[in-house]
Amino acid sequence: GIEMKKSLVAISLIAGFSTLLNAVDFDTKISVGGASAKLDGETYNQYALGYTSNTKLDNGIMLGFGNSLAYGSLRSGVDVTTLDMDLRAGYEIIPDLRGYALGTGVLQTVDNDSASGLGYGAAVEYRITSNVAFEGSYKTTDMRDSGSDYSYDTSNIALKFNY
Repeated sequence: GIEMKKSLVAISLIAGFSTLLNAVDFDTKISVGGASAKLDGETYNQYALGYTSNTKLDNGIMLGFGNSLAYGSLRSGVDVTTLDMDLRAGYEIIPDLRGYALGTGVLQTVDNDSASGLGYGAAVEYRITSNVAFEGSYKTTDMRDSGSDYSYDTSNIALKFNY
């Protein structure tokens, strides 16, 4: 169930991070994008700014991490600010097209209440040029705050630039 998923995500995050610490050659991109988000059943739009940094191992597997800061408003006028911290493992499927599995940790404020959660997802990145890429991703996260648990899902589209 949920606890098994959380354990697998935590183990994957730790293993991925320890491998990343030994890597030196990172491909880092900043991103601007938008997302359709669903918070506890209510869908809304949000805007995000972030970055990803990946390295390619000798066996072709890509490991990396990313952070993004997103902002949106629910229909009720409640502001939602979200900080995502992702660990990424992927592979180049065909030249310039990469697929990634994601493990994510989320910190979120909803109308002055703070929440946190762990989740997972997937991303597909297409490199338009060596400096510009397009990425689509989907993530689902189980959130917890002081009063309740809720689900937070996002479908994101972003344009990414090397720097």
